[in-house]
Amino acid sequence: MVEIGTILMMGVFAALAIHSKVLRLSIVYLAVFSLLGAFLYLLYAAPELAIAEAVIGSGLVTLLYLAALKRSRVYTVAVVGTGDRDRLADAYISHVERAKALREIRDFFVLREFELQVVFVPVSLDQAVLDPAYDLVVVEDDEGFSAYTEDESYVMLELEMMLRMRGEASMLRFGRYVAEGSE
Repeated sequence: MVEIGTILMMGVFAALAIHSKVLRLSIVYLAVFSLLGAFLYLLYAAPELAIAEAVIGSGLVTLLYLAALKRSRVYTVAVVGTGDRDRLADAYISHVERAKALREIRDFFVLREFELQVVFVPVSLDQAVLDPAYDLVVVEDDEGFSAYTEDESYVMLELEMMLRMRGEASMLRFGRYVAEGSE
């Protein structure tokens, strides 16, 4: 019975690794898959194989995947809360996460297999655009969402072009700023 449960769990984690849109999460699912395989070897009285699977499959291979993935760029989108009300409350964060503009930004990065990180920051728009940690700064005002990006970011130019080709459906306006130290 334990063997069947382990095999079923391995199938679940294999499917999660294949269908996950976030590469780092796929690597974690593969590591869990490998650990379950090591446990299965242990159940079948093959401790040498279990140790080898745990060390190589779950440890070394996971580290190699993560090291290779670290070389890929992670894009950070800062969502700035402005206005009188508390913009970093759970209700507002949930509202922004469901917004069409943020979904389109996420879809753009997933389609290109770029890693995206969305952070909600309690600073002003001026402070956020000057922070080099943010590749794209998104703010909501009365007219909808606006996105501010650095002048020389080719990925952000491609995002802007794609959303403009879709027309007004995206409800996202773009602005430019000059990165600090590039003047």
